[in-house]
Amino acid sequence: MKTLRIALAAAIAAATLLALRPDPTGAVPVFARKYGLNCTNCHSGFPRLNDWGQRFRANGYRLPDRENEEKTVLESPPPFALRTSHGYTYERFENGAEGTNASGFRVHGLDVLSAGVIAPHVSYLMVYPPQLAESRGVQGQEGTIEMASVVFSGLGSPWLNVRAGRFEPAYAAFSVKRHLSITPYEIYDYAFPGGSPFSETQEGIEVTGSSRGFAYAAGLLNGSATNRSSDGPSDAYARASMVIGAGEGQTAGQRIGVTGYLGRARPLEGLTDLQTYSRLGVDASLNLKQVNLAAQWLYGQDPKALWGPGFADDACWSGFFAELSWQPLVECVAFARYDLVNGPAANEEDITRLTGGGRYYFADNLALHLEYSRRTLDTPASDDPTEDLATARLDIGF
Repeated sequence: MKTLRIALAAAIAAATLLALRPDPTGAVPVFARKYGLNCTNCHSGFPRLNDWGQRFRANGYRLPDRENEEKTVLESPPPFALRTSHGYTYERFENGAEGTNASGFRVHGLDVLSAGVIAPHVSYLMVYPPQLAESRGVQGQEGTIEMASVVFSGLGSPWLNVRAGRFEPAYAAFSVKRHLSITPYEIYDYAFPGGSPFSETQEGIEVTGSSRGFAYAAGLLNGSATNRSSDGPSDAYARASMVIGAGEGQTAGQRIGVTGYLGRARPLEGLTDLQTYSRLGVDASLNLKQVNLAAQWLYGQDPKALWGPGFADDACWSGFFAELSWQPLVECVAFARYDLVNGPAANEEDITRLTGGGRYYFADNLALHLEYSRRTLDTPASDDPTEDLATARLDIGF
């Protein structure tokens, strides 16, 4: 394993050095084809958005200050795109960690995307990962509608935009679908058994608005999958953020934010009554030239019934991640992240993860992705379960 870590570190360094050689870039789908732009107009290395891309998304997938020139999906190129990746992946699970050791070349999923403007002030986004059977050379995935939402933007004021359908709610200060690393933000994945973690998309309605650096979002969601279909929407949230300096806090300006979440869920087993739980979080995105520091702290309080019969008291837990990224040139970005989750006292299990990697862009829509990550489950036992992942793959959108 030590040899593998050294080899991966050398590969990341090589990818960084390659960035010193300029490379031509080209347009990518859906919006790049529509507007004749490079993806670097919206992304600081896809899939992560830059400040201009964040404004474009918040404006309902319309060019800021050029809304009157917009063409609908019937007047522009077909609004469809595909994304997939392929490469070598090594995974090892030790000391009782859940998972199967594997290594080899693998196709890592497929996403079908469609987005565009339907009418003035009305746009949509849909993401559909089709079902793929698991095999040695293919990473399996369940066919589902990951996102399908309609956005009503600029309804008389920049303070009023409405998103409805299935979408990535604004309480996730850093997008799970557009972050640089393959491994997840641990605190976003953490939840009681059967609960809805922050990493999942949700069905509901969200109202957003922004002006002069201040932004807000509030929404109502279906909530936990353990709830009955007759329960109705049961979760509500609100988020506020402020950007200091020029920018949107993505790649310029300093953004700080706060999030509150209140939900109701039924336990996965045992009692059937709805239980009320809560989340509170603070976050920051700080920029200095080509360096960005993204951090989020999250605190959760859950009734003991949601965690099962082994809990005598309510479950309180907290955690954070801090991710540092550096993009010296358009063609190259490096990242490193530390994750920590302090689990409820009753289960005496904490999670730590160390992640590092880099991406080199041969073209706007073709990237070499290198990453190593080690996850440790800290338990009272002498040998903590660990997971190691190392991968080198090509990420492509077309």
